[in-house]
Amino acid sequence: MNSTINSETPAMVLVQSMARAGWGELGGNEWQGVRSTLSAIVARTRGRRGYMDATVWQVSQSAGLSTRWTARCLRILEGLGIITWNRGVLRDGTPTAGFIQVNKPILLRFVREAWAKGAAAWQARRAETRERLADLKRREQHNRRSRRVELSTPLNNNLARRAFGAGGAPNIEPSKEPPAWATGKDETMNDDDCLLCDHGYIKDSGNCPHCHRIQDSRKNETARKPWTKERRKAWRNANARRVQQDLERLTAEEHRRTSELWRQEHPGVNSFDWLRQQLEADRAGIRA
Repeated sequence: MNSTINSETPAMVLVQSMARAGWGELGGNEWQGVRSTLSAIVARTRGRRGYMDATVWQVSQSAGLSTRWTARCLRILEGLGIITWNRGVLRDGTPTAGFIQVNKPILLRFVREAWAKGAAAWQARRAETRERLADLKRREQHNRRSRRVELSTPLNNNLARRAFGAGGAPNIEPSKEPPAWATGKDETMNDDDCLLCDHGYIKDSGNCPHCHRIQDSRKNETARKPWTKERRKAWRNANARRVQQDLERLTAEEHRRTSELWRQEHPGVNSFDWLRQQLEADRAGIRA
């Protein structure tokens, strides 16, 4: 699974990714109804946030299950935290539909666990296949050649009898190389074998918006200008000018607050007259 899948990915893409990974904790026959109900919910949701107004009957029609079984699966999904289900109520005697919202952070955690579990299953499957092919190769190498004529040999085989004896069989060399599965060359699966991208769209079709966004961001990173000495000097000068402007602004604000406080404490007197009055009062006190 690619790291581009996050909580902003549509709920339908997250469920498709979990299905490709093998469903993880939701795998198995006992979880078939829960998987069908979850797929029906994300198929009916609107927008990227994954919410909808629907009744249990409507969800059951999309899931192909009974109403009672769908309600049970909805309660299980609610208990797991994958969805938030607000039941419908009666308002002024009129029934209203319930509100269902997909909790994509919880669903994303289930998707990542499914990929981790699926990777282990793929490794076990590759090891089993490799062992089976190796055993087949050993059997082919130690296959004992019989001196009797095979039952599939045609009846008109006098030429072969004359050339190789009455009970002999010709040793025919193969005209082409044996297939890879017979020689033990195991070709493991990789991401290139998958026809879909990590977001559920067909590869190289140009229809996936998420792949477009990733490619555009990579192009923007490569198109950035190199961090040269001139750019570093210009950045330092711009930063110094910004700091100087901030200091001047703070100084002006402090001067304005001090002036307002002075006018409140000494109304009608400027600072020069007040200083002169203080000096005269000090001189009068010294003389006394």
